[in-house]
Amino acid sequence: MVDKAVDVLANLATIPEGRNVIGQQGGIPVLVEVVELGSTRGKENAAAALLQLCTNSNRFCNMVLQEGVVPPLVALSQSGTPRAVEKVKLFWFFSFEFCLAYMLK
Repeated sequence: MVDKAVDVLANLATIPEGRNVIGQQGGIPVLVEVVELGSTRGKENAAAALLQLCTNSNRFCNMVLQEGVVPPLVALSQSGTPRAVEKVKLFWFFSFEFCLAYMLK
């Protein structure tokens, strides 16, 4: 059930209205938790959704980083599926400035 819900969130994250709902209605902490504790499929889809949020909104990217996504993404980059690892690499690429500022705090 969780995997299906995260799949829906990943699809919603591809459109502006969906990203706004996810960001404004508490979806970011859920996605971060799935990256950390979810199934393989859930982690992939949660990483994809977080990537969409961060590449399209500085505000949402900051929220994602404040939720503590860095350690789970590092772990996913080391042990995830090829698709998950690719999403993590893209996340780092698109959110580099925010990650750097976050880590220097």
